[in-house]
Amino acid sequence: MTIELKPEQEQIIQLQLASGRFRSVEDVLDTALASLPNKPRSNRNAVARMIAFSREQSVKLPPGETVEGLIEEGHRY
Repeated sequence: MTIELKPEQEQIIQLQLASGRFRSVEDVLDTALASLPNKPRSNRNAVARMIAFSREQSVKLPPGETVEGLIEEGHRY
């Protein structure tokens, strides 16, 4: 199988390799793929509630940051 990664996906992989936590791209992908079945569907509800709460409470973030972006970043780690 051949896949094409987005530049930001390649950057994530490179950062993980640079951290020393992984020895190869395959190790990064194996770990990422292995975590998929373990993520409960309730995460989607929790994320939706966090986004709704932040909007209701008018949460202020630094310029250029979004709650969605922070959640996405958190999922990378």
